[in-house]
This record gives sequence, C-alpha cells and structure tokens, in this order.
Amino acid sequence: MIATSDGLVLPRPKFLDKALRKIQLLQRKLRNKKKGSNKWQQLQHRIALLHEAVANKRKEYHFDLAHELCDGVGMIFVEDINFGSWSKGLFGKQSLDMGLGQFFNILEYVCSKTDTYFAKVDKNFTSQICPSCGTHTGKKDLSVRLHNCSECGYTADRDVAASEVVRNRGLEAVGTTVYKQPSDGVLTGTIAV
Repeated sequence: MIATSDGLVLPRPKFLDKALRKIQLLQRKLRNKKKGSNKWQQLQHRIALLHEAVANKRKEYHFDLAHELCDGVGMIFVEDINFGSWSKGLFGKQSLDMGLGQFFNILEYVCSKTDTYFAKVDKNFTSQICPSCGTHTGKKDLSVRLHNCSECGYTADRDVAASEVVRNRGLEAVGTTVYKQPSDGVLTGTIAV
C-alpha cells in the first residue's frame, strides 16, 4: 500500500477480498428474486450492510495509519497522483479496495490536527531517479523490486527509494526542514509516503 522514506513498507490490506465471497453469494441469490419483492429488498439490505462494514474497516485502518505516520514527524510529503485514471488500469479493483485517495485525504486532515506539515509533490519519475545522487536510472519493469544506481552504487527497495525521492522533492519545495518537539525531547524530521 505505502512505502515510507524511513524504510517502512506496508502491503495492501485486503478489505474487500475478505467479504467478497459472502457478497457474491448474496448477489447470486438476489439474481433469482423478483425485483422489488420483500426478499429482494432484504437481500439488498444485507449486501449494503456488508459493503458498509468493509468501508468502515477501511476508514478505521486509514485513520489508525495516519495517526501512526503523523506521530513524531514534522513533515509528510506524498505523490500527487490522479486516482481516477489509476483505478481504470489493470489493478483497478485492488487500487479501489486500498482507497488511497481517501487515505491521502484522511492523512491531510490528521496532519492539520497534529500540526504536521503536509504537501503533495510531483509524481513523475520518482522510481527512476536515484535518491542519493539524483541520477536518472531509466525505466524499470514492475518485476524489478530493487533500485540499483550504477553511478553511486546506492541500493534499496524500489518503493523506499521512490519515497526518498518524494521526500527530497518536498524538502526542496519547502526549503527548510520543520522539526516537531515530541514529549520525549528527541527531535524528529520528515517522512515521505
């Protein structure tokens, strides 16, 4: 789902996949009912409740993750992604199930409540630029999961390296680093998603 510049990589949570079997069974039963009948309305209501439960789990996860990311950092930078066109691709169902657009909105809200600076940066070529030296390393297939720079020798997970590029772009745009003073007295810096 996300990778941070600190090295945290979170896999895609499967909210809909867990409830999909029940939803499909109910929709199959619904197909055989007369539209508008009492049984049809009862099945529609049960399907709606399952979808609502999935949406509530997703939203709760997003709020928990947003609070975890905002805890102890001064700045958060994210890629400015067009989620409308992204959801029409090969993995449309999976990307819609993640709800990244909703997550970024929640993250921006939580940042405003926790006095954490939030900004969106240019998404272009983030996985093709080395975060260490800034060299354009070229396009990679999705099967290549490791970033290797031939210029400086920097090696990292592809998603972590891309989030480091996002962090660098955000810091360049802001010009200075914002530090947040946590309760334990240790200064903390930035995080990029």
